[in-house]
Amino acid sequence: MTVNEQRSAEQTTPRERLTEFYTAFNHVVTDRGGTDELASLLTDDITWVDATTGERGERTSSGIESVLENAVRAPGRRADHLQALPERFIDAGDTMIVAGAYVGTVGENSFDIAFAHVFDLRDGRIRRCTAYRDTALERRVFDA
Repeated sequence: MTVNEQRSAEQTTPRERLTEFYTAFNHVVTDRGGTDELASLLTDDITWVDATTGERGERTSSGIESVLENAVRAPGRRADHLQALPERFIDAGDTMIVAGAYVGTVGENSFDIAFAHVFDLRDGRIRRCTAYRDTALERRVFDA
């Protein structure tokens, strides 16, 4: 293996890093894993902006523990089953946009709620996410 091939194999692309993030997120919300793996993907000064409308709108969490509680554990508690399924990655350098869906069940009802996440990375770790989702559909699912 050449030096360039070795360097390339050691570096994780933003898309690969975010794929790791969604895998770790899904493990946490389904109680199959702790938060250590997920926390290792975040910068210490991470900011997560939930840029939605309505009662649950425009929340900002800062710091790893706050983000884990508000953006990961809390949604996991609201659903009987929850998975975040990234479907499309748009690379803009250190900014990545991911379109996908939250899927799962609440009681006997299943849901499929579209999301768009805008991630900013620093040194291969997530330093900011602005999250958008269909809040009207979310309210119908969770407030029924």
